Order: sequence, then C-alpha cells, then structure tokens
Amino acid sequence: MTKSRLAWGWLAVLLVLDLVVPWVLLGNEGRFVGVFLFWVVWTAVAIASMFILLLRWKE
Repeated sequence: MTKSRLAWGWLAVLLVLDLVVPWVLLGNEGRFVGVFLFWVVWTAVAIASMFILLLRWKE
C-alpha cells in the first residue's frame, strides 16, 4: 500500500467516524455532552493528521 492510499484511507476513516459516532452511537443520549466532547477530540485528531500529512507533502 502506498503512502498516498494510506493517507486517503485515514481521511476516509476520520470522515466515517465523524458521521457514525455522533449520529448512530451517541444519538440516543439525552444530552449532547458526549457528542460535543467527541467533536472536540475528533477536531484535534483531524488537525494533527492534516499537519502530519502536509509536513510530508512533496511535489
């Protein structure tokens, strides 16, 4: 597997998690605290992932 496919796969996993976790797994919660905590953590992971991917970018 090439690095490019691995990077796109990781971004696809992040996108799927962003949709599935809040709406499917945490959707039945009476409060939105879990969803907001997830989105804060997800945002930090997404920013760190993009930072790492952009550091390794070569043309």
